[in-house]
Amino acid sequence: MDNRSKKFVFIPFCLIAQAYQAQGIVKYEWKSSIRPFVDLLLEYNINIIQMPCAESEFKNSLIREPKGISKYDTREFNKHCEELANKVSKQIKDLVSLNYEVVAILGIEQSPSCCVNYIYTNKGMEKRMGLFMQKLYENIKELNIPIIGINRKHINKSLKELKKVIED
Repeated sequence: MDNRSKKFVFIPFCLIAQAYQAQGIVKYEWKSSIRPFVDLLLEYNINIIQMPCAESEFKNSLIREPKGISKYDTREFNKHCEELANKVSKQIKDLVSLNYEVVAILGIEQSPSCCVNYIYTNKGMEKRMGLFMQKLYENIKELNIPIIGINRKHINKSLKELKKVIED
């Protein structure tokens, strides 16, 4: 008998690898901002798949300055995000076709690549998806997989949303 879990959650690379975030923006401790999500997924025996970090792969460097979405919204970066989104969406579709369940996809709010609901721009807060996340969503929207934005300032709200999706 095969006892492996048939449930998956796709997460941003930086959720469990904070070193991949732009320099100077990690303001919350690992144990308070990341560990609760990992613990929840492990508690429910859910496979965790890290999505690629669009920004660090584009820069080909772990070290990068924080930049707003307007600096990343270029033809070259959008093409890069599209290529990554195609790879991730293929992986998701392959899992679904094999009768595995993709419970959710997580994003990081305010990330120019991975935000789900909102990002700060030079015009203030704007409701929109990040460049990578938007392309991923367009590729898989017919699968109706919940996409949850993690707001590190309001961890409990994001955790409750993920737990509700897991338990449904």
